[in-house]
This record gives sequence, C-alpha cells and structure tokens, in this order.
Amino acid sequence: MTAFVPLRAADAACGSKAVVLGKLLRTGFAVPNGFVLPVDSGAGWEQELPGVLDALDGSSFAVRSSGMAEDGHESSYAGQFHTSLDVPSAEVEDEVRRTAVAVEEARAYATVIGQPAADKVAVIVQRMLSPAAAGVAFTRDPVTGRRSIVIEAVHGLGDQLVSGQAHPERWRITPGNDPRCLTTRKVLNTEQATKVSRVAALAEKILGGPQDVEWAIADGQVWVLQARPITAISATENATAAAPSPDATTTAVGPTFGTPASPGTAHGRLRIIEGLDDFSRFATGEVLVCRATSPAWTPLLVRAAAVVTTRGGLLSHAAIIARELRIPAITDVPSAMGLPDGARVHVDGTAGTITALEESR
Repeated sequence: MTAFVPLRAADAACGSKAVVLGKLLRTGFAVPNGFVLPVDSGAGWEQELPGVLDALDGSSFAVRSSGMAEDGHESSYAGQFHTSLDVPSAEVEDEVRRTAVAVEEARAYATVIGQPAADKVAVIVQRMLSPAAAGVAFTRDPVTGRRSIVIEAVHGLGDQLVSGQAHPERWRITPGNDPRCLTTRKVLNTEQATKVSRVAALAEKILGGPQDVEWAIADGQVWVLQARPITAISATENATAAAPSPDATTTAVGPTFGTPASPGTAHGRLRIIEGLDDFSRFATGEVLVCRATSPAWTPLLVRAAAVVTTRGGLLSHAAIIARELRIPAITDVPSAMGLPDGARVHVDGTAGTITALEESR
C-alpha cells in the first residue's frame, strides 16, 4: 500500500487527530485499528481501499476527518468537519470522498474565530466498535479549570453527546477521592468510571497538557477514540470578558438552573429559536435559547451574548463552541423553551443560572 498510512505511523500530512492517535497507539493505548489517507495523497487510493478494509477485519467502519487545524490548543473545530459512523464496506469509498472535501463549514468558522483557514483534511478509516457506553473525559474541569477529571457518559455511541441529543451521566474524580456520580443514568459503575479516569490521566501525561479524551467501552476494554487539548479557560480568566452587572433599575426574578458549560456572565434579551427558519429573529447581543445546536448554528453563536440549551452536556456542540468564543453557556435546562421570549435575563455560565430581570416601568 502506498496511498494509505497505518494509523500507528501517522505523520503531519495525516492531520492532528491522526498524529495524536498514532502516538497513543505506539505508547500502548487501546485505539481502534485504522489507516489514514493523507492530504494530497493523489489518485489511485480507490484501488487500495479494499485491501485496507480487509486488513482492518471489520464489517463496518468509522470514517473521520483529521484536519491540520483541527483539535488545536486554541480551537477544536468541533463538528466543523465530516464524520460518518457504522459505514458498511460498500459505502466507505463514497464517505472518504465526502469527508475529504467537506471543509466549507470549517472555513467559515476559521474566519469567525480568527484562525487559519482549513483548506484540506486527511481522512481516517477505522474499524467500527460496538460500545456498551461511550463519552468524554476532561482532565480539568472545563468550566472552572480546577484539577479534577470530569466524565460524561451515554449508552452506545458517543455522537449523542456532541449533537446534544442525550442527557449524559456525569462523574467527577478529584485527587485522593473516590469517583462521584453527579447525574446517574445507570451508564457506568464506579469501577468503569475509575478505569476511564486512569486512561484520561495517562493520556494527559503522555500528550503533555490537559486533555479532552473521547472514549468508548467495548468488550470490557476502554478505547480511546480521540484526544485533544482542552480549549476552555477558567472562570477567573473569563471574568474580564463578562458582561456588566444588571442595571440598578432592574429586579431579579427567578432563577432557572442548568449545567454550567462555559464560564462567565452576560445579560440580554432572551430569544427562543426553534430551528433554521427562526434565525432571522435573532439579533446580536441576545441570549440564544434552543434545544441543541449544530455547525449550521455557528452564525448565531458568534453573535450571541450567551447560549442556553435544553439538552446536552459539557461536550455538546453548543458548549464547546461557547467556550472557544468565550461566551457563557448553560446546558440541560429542560424548561428553557418555556421561558418568556424577549424577556431580559442575566446568564451565569459558571453557576449555571438564568435569572429573569424585572424591568422598572
């Protein structure tokens, strides 16, 4: 084989995600076996693909982007590139092509955050796992920056977390203490949470800095699917960008509680957005309230004072992008869509509260 590079041997032309996974493989982590189609690989890879799939010895595959700018210290490009899971052999070629050219959303996002534009991506093809549970482990609290491992877990595949479709189980492990389950969904037991935390802590040691580790449990093994630097900042660091306190002419009413997902405070008019058809209703400086976000919502997120979602956790698209944009975010607020549209609110992303402000007449 000449076009495809074994994941274990991934180099810079294979993109950031592949390089990190290759390093973890070489140091003994359980990473699903795979190959990478590097950037500028040229023609002829289609003829080699059947041999790649045979070597992976699977019935279905994960086809994932590995961009040059992806998974960096300043920006993750979360959800901006294309990934397909559980792809049958007959469809892998089409998905590789689709992933390699799906860069327009990433270019738009790069412009918004002032990062280099993403022109091309490498493509990873891996054997697909059938996990009993999956999720993410942060080796620092992504909201406060404190030293602790925060785990979010769901049954089955972890893509539910990024999409914000799932209400995750959440664990916290602090040095010298046993794992503590904060929101139980009967996904992990204490032993499994401990294993995940150990894998994440070791990844931090190997990769040299706080990490956001995507993991899955299959056949009793903790697998690493991705690891990237945590792009969050602490609440203290974010305080300088926080919105001013509410006017003295207002009186707080509330509050409503949710999961702190991005630190800081802001206030503005609350705007409930049901879907794409409502985008024109949203004005710069308003507080975005919705069920969940996807890359298509980025134009609203960059103009929002804060974001509140009814679903999701710390790894949801809304939470990740909010932390990178340095705006407060609160997730898992089931009653959020019932809040009064247009009301003036104060959002505290560090405490996880939305407080209505009664305006003086």
